[in-house]
Amino acid sequence: MAVTVKGEKTREHILKASRKIFIKQGFHNTSVSEIISATGVKKGNLYYHFASKEDLGLAVLEDAKEEFFHFLNTSLSGRDSIARIINSCQAIFNEQKKNNFVGGCLFGNTALEMTDSNPEFASVIQEVFDRWTKELETLLLEASESQQLNSRISPKLLAKTVVATVEGAIMMSRVSKREKDLPDFLTAIKTLLDH
Repeated sequence: MAVTVKGEKTREHILKASRKIFIKQGFHNTSVSEIISATGVKKGNLYYHFASKEDLGLAVLEDAKEEFFHFLNTSLSGRDSIARIINSCQAIFNEQKKNNFVGGCLFGNTALEMTDSNPEFASVIQEVFDRWTKELETLLLEASESQQLNSRISPKLLAKTVVATVEGAIMMSRVSKREKDLPDFLTAIKTLLDH
């Protein structure tokens, strides 16, 4: 059955509104009635687009994944490979500040909440972290080859460490609500990359 333009807009609206709730409350703590209330759609309309709450949760993750990689590709800009990585970390931190440190990272939150109990959710989260790490690893390999990076840590491990540092920074600033935490983590990343 073909989905109309109106149907596509409704589906997109459900995805975006549900993502906000999932980020703030988590998947398990969000009821279907809260999703219906937040989206303004009828229950039948919700289930027309998504077979279950789990189906909706997976669709939200897939949608957020595509949006994140578009954001990442845009933010990985700069005069050289290391500057591109640092600028992307800064852009991610700026997004957290814009959101007043509420919610944190959908991928990090979902990893903590769902990956032990739902292999489908875990698979999407793993893909996000793997792709993100691979993007950074490629840049770090370029930096190493051009003698811009002189580290005893392999580019792959360094990339994983940057991703883990960013995720940890988001989590800690979400708890503290202190803007000053993020520049500290950015300084640590710069030091790690000898920048």
